[in-house]
Amino acid sequence: MDRTATATGTAFVYTIGCQMNELDSELALGALSDSGITAVSRPADADVLLVNTCSVREKAEEKAYSWLGRMKALKRSNPDLIIGVLGCMAQKEGKLIFRRAPYVDIVAGTAHFTRIDDYVRQVRATGKRVLAIGRDEEVQTEKRLKARETPQSSYVAVMRGCDHHCTYCVVPNTRGAEQSRELEEIVEECRILVGEGTQEITLLGQNIDSYGKRLRPRRRTLAELLYAVADVPGLKRLRFVTSHPSDLKPELFQAFRDLPNLMPYLHFPAQSGSDEVLKRMRRGYTHARYMELVAAAREAVPEIGLAGDTIVGFCGETEEDFERTLELHEKTRYQASYIFMYSERDYTPAKDQGLKDDVPLEVKKRRINKLMQLQREWSLAENQRKIGKVYEVFGEGPSRKDSRKQEGRNPQHQVVLAESGRDLSGQFYKVEITSATDAALYGKLV
Repeated sequence: MDRTATATGTAFVYTIGCQMNELDSELALGALSDSGITAVSRPADADVLLVNTCSVREKAEEKAYSWLGRMKALKRSNPDLIIGVLGCMAQKEGKLIFRRAPYVDIVAGTAHFTRIDDYVRQVRATGKRVLAIGRDEEVQTEKRLKARETPQSSYVAVMRGCDHHCTYCVVPNTRGAEQSRELEEIVEECRILVGEGTQEITLLGQNIDSYGKRLRPRRRTLAELLYAVADVPGLKRLRFVTSHPSDLKPELFQAFRDLPNLMPYLHFPAQSGSDEVLKRMRRGYTHARYMELVAAAREAVPEIGLAGDTIVGFCGETEEDFERTLELHEKTRYQASYIFMYSERDYTPAKDQGLKDDVPLEVKKRRINKLMQLQREWSLAENQRKIGKVYEVFGEGPSRKDSRKQEGRNPQHQVVLAESGRDLSGQFYKVEITSATDAALYGKLV
């Protein structure tokens, strides 16, 4: 196949899931842009429709299939329309997607985002479906410099995959084992991005704390990487996600102390507060150890913003186990917590090893509703303590809910809204907080 041959037309990408998926969608759009296919904002205007999928929760897969079902009518009216499924669900389900949605033309897994232009050309030339779920491909990061919607804020993947094999998680199956990029290559990408106008960079990895452990000739660490990227001239803000509590190292907290442009925000999911549940989840730490890390983070940076993930109703969870999770949330006082109800997933150790999804649905619902209500109360109390404080905010533009207000993020990655007569996207400005909800801070420009 002639990889230099151009294609024409338009493309729309619908992204479901995490920040890594958002970055991978950029990679796909970059590859299409190189081939002459431009991005559009509506599916009805596209010649190529792509959905970038997630398999972490059952609801995410249902969302993808629901979207595909709605796109079926567009395919019926335009037989030349190409529909593709990308990402984790594609990697996990493979040809089963063709059976469930026979109008799909491309199923491409997690290592194939930068070859999507080839697959579109192949479908157009042969009329045959493309199934690409092998892991022998390497994602080419240079194409990510194209098609960014917000060039002032960029994601950079520093590693992919995970070695932990938590029993509830499908990521090692869909993303594979941990693979880190060379430190110098990452720093060079960040230099290019900053040179093109990026002011904030978020480093991404499924298990970013173990960055660099397989690099040769010598192993690197996340702390080394943070110091190197923070030193890029012109970079105003640096962030990273997502951390695994069993891999957090003391030098990471030292980096928070030393680097003024490393933002005081740490997302490190606990998943449960019960030692017994954590053991069944194969998380590698205890309730007490997690709280030690919370204390260390706040000792290093007293104003640090902490965020977590919690699974309610995991296999064998008792009322006592759930109470320990409530206790962990109450003590940690997350500024934000992403709370999910456990659902059994294919290709996970829990499913393969026969851990039974034995908590009744009505019990799961009662527990998750209770935890979410309490977490809203705790988040509201913590946010109200910030009334009267002044934060530097990085603007993201007018709020979708109220165009009179400008929306942005403070250093702790919280949403801050303030009235302004002009668009402040991509700018830094100061806001005095005057009120708060559990989800956002409101204030006036200073």
